[in-house]
Amino acid sequence: MGQSVFGDAIISRLPRLLRDGGRKGFAELGINEREARIIELVAEGLSNREIAQALYLGEGTVRNYLSVILEKLGLRDRTQLAVFYLKRS
Repeated sequence: MGQSVFGDAIISRLPRLLRDGGRKGFAELGINEREARIIELVAEGLSNREIAQALYLGEGTVRNYLSVILEKLGLRDRTQLAVFYLKRS
């Protein structure tokens, strides 16, 4: 797997957050189930290639999903997306 760009404080919270269902409230933001899953995988530190493999998608499709997600949430990049996810969970 690739290297993580997130600090230990974030990484250590992931198992609990994932177990507790970090998707809560995403529908109210216009985020569908597939997009929510992509957000979770970004928060786990997966690269676009790893997300594509996990969800049986092309890397370009993952990039497109991420662009749409970032636009919907008014975020700049995947780091902000991961922080957003962790704060909502």
